Amino acid sequence: MASPPLLPARAPEPQLHSDDFARWVTERSFTMLEPMCRVGLALVLAMLLVVDPWLWHRGVWGDFAQHGWLVAWHAGASAHFLVFALLARRMQQHRQRARLLAAFFVASAGLFCAFGLISWLLSGDLSTYAIFLLTMVCVFAFPGRLRMGVTLASALLLYAMIWSADPTDTFQTSGAGLNLLALHVVALLIDRYLMRLNLALYREKCLVEHERARADQVLHNALPAAIANELKHHNQVQAAQYPRMAVLFVDIAGFTHFSAGRAPDSVVQVLNDIFTGFDELVDRYRAEKIKTIGDAYMAVGTGPLTDLAQLALAMIGHMQAYSARHGYPLTVRCGLHVGPTVAGVIGRKRFLYDVWGDAVNTASRMEALGQPGRVHVSEAVYRELAGRFRFEPRGELEIKGKGPLRTYFLDGP
Repeated sequence: MASPPLLPARAPEPQLHSDDFARWVTERSFTMLEPMCRVGLALVLAMLLVVDPWLWHRGVWGDFAQHGWLVAWHAGASAHFLVFALLARRMQQHRQRARLLAAFFVASAGLFCAFGLISWLLSGDLSTYAIFLLTMVCVFAFPGRLRMGVTLASALLLYAMIWSADPTDTFQTSGAGLNLLALHVVALLIDRYLMRLNLALYREKCLVEHERARADQVLHNALPAAIANELKHHNQVQAAQYPRMAVLFVDIAGFTHFSAGRAPDSVVQVLNDIFTGFDELVDRYRAEKIKTIGDAYMAVGTGPLTDLAQLALAMIGHMQAYSARHGYPLTVRCGLHVGPTVAGVIGRKRFLYDVWGDAVNTASRMEALGQPGRVHVSEAVYRELAGRFRFEPRGELEIKGKGPLRTYFLDGP
């Protein structure tokens, strides 16, 4: 038989779902909507309240109607950015945010097409429109073909507006039309490239989360959940004192003789089968596994003592069923005691969560002086569970380091 793996098998890389990526890229872009609107609002308000009056006062503006259009555009752009900044604060659901982003792309494209027309008629310049288009592509991302459609529609709309409103036909003869077409091609290429980068980033993010979850699983398998979380967040674990903790030791009787004539991988496989069953019982009875030492198993509990008592009896039943199923001459001795302890993590490498105190020593002595197939308990356990479990008095035993103590065998509820 092959020996069991020490760590969980490496799981395949997580599957990427298009819906999850669409949600992620939308939420990522949405976080930029309000800051972008604030910047845009500040710029157009500065133009509307400071630059436009100053240019008019200085006489820079003549009698061109486009100057009035520009002031109206600044006022409209201010309302545009203000409305979307306020709406961005109210949208909490993913679908609402996706719709708001789509509306922002469409409305912004129409707004800056109008600015492109005004700018061309005033100065024959489209640089501000180009800055807007490239800024939108580089700041935001959106799943599907909406962005491509908006970009292409924007190009056609602006081209048609300038072609119909420019009586000098300069737009055609100067090559500005070709420049506009090239600008939109570049914008589409950048948009596509950045979307691929976002997909690669999302893939790396999923992989990192997958590996972190796997590492957390290993850590939680090695340590109790509360201790593992404390170690992750603080890189250390404070020792804790428990005024009352139930401590259970379980030892496989006869395992040394059993393993002497067997191959090492077979011995490890048997131990793994037995202790895996014990692990499941520990979870069922709300206890905490501390460690295994050779063929011995240690568990503790800070809840009702009945849980540890039932766990000990269940472990004996599990061992009997396993031995009968495989024809092995194996059984277990259990020792149970309750009392004050101290618990903490030892070392920085291959760290171990452990429990110390008189209660641990006494529980270990109970197990060592017990009998196969029995749960040997101290008088403290007997006093707490008397009336709820059946006990068989064993009399006084000389306990190393403790002197004579009265002990009992726990027989069942």
